[in-house]
Amino acid sequence: ELRLFNIADSKDIPQIDTTIAEFKELNQAVTSMSARVKNDYKDLKTFTENASHELLTPIAVINSKLDTLLQTDNFSQQQSKLLNDLYTAVSRLTRLNQSLLLLVKIENHLLEGNHEIDLRPVIEELIIQFEEIFQDKGLKVSAELSDKRLNTNPYLIDVLLNNLLSNAIRHNHKNGEIRITLTDHKLLIQNTGENVPLQTETLFKRFHKSSSSEGNGLGLTISRQICDNLGYTLEYDFQNGLHTFT
Repeated sequence: ELRLFNIADSKDIPQIDTTIAEFKELNQAVTSMSARVKNDYKDLKTFTENASHELLTPIAVINSKLDTLLQTDNFSQQQSKLLNDLYTAVSRLTRLNQSLLLLVKIENHLLEGNHEIDLRPVIEELIIQFEEIFQDKGLKVSAELSDKRLNTNPYLIDVLLNNLLSNAIRHNHKNGEIRITLTDHKLLIQNTGENVPLQTETLFKRFHKSSSSEGNGLGLTISRQICDNLGYTLEYDFQNGLHTFT
């Protein structure tokens, strides 16, 4: 029972019927401990959700005021740089807050609604949406896509694909390559980049990112959480100079 214990699971550790006093005491201690841990975890998740919701309004106000300020007058070069830095910081704060809210919703299974979707046209449309970014970075994109129908959550699939493709772009180099392969059993997104493998032990941890990354360190965490939620596996591999997420 202890090996199977999951902090996010609603199932409690059952009381074992025994006449041995030490085992009774141990059972009560374990049950009490697991209940406290779950309660603390629930409080922490509630706090994260509430904090993220409360941040939505002031972030929107700051964005609105900055937009108004930028349209009011001519600024010096130094003032323009300060405003641009503020705008960049607020944009990152907005993305971080949205990511935290999404994580809470995924973990609490608040994003229900499965439909049958054809994955191939979804990926093709996404490639078209990213076309200007590919061109700007000089990336060569190749796609081998088979037909694949899934009964799944379209919104979560869209977030997953966006995260993985954005990751392949962000961590690529100028004039690099991205390969997308869809078969009946798996989807592979491969990209060139640094010629060393990523650290698999920290890859999917929250807020972990490379020093050169402009992201918030939650993209791969959200991707792994989505896969766990939908019953898929997300794996990383590095071979022949290609970083591969499967």
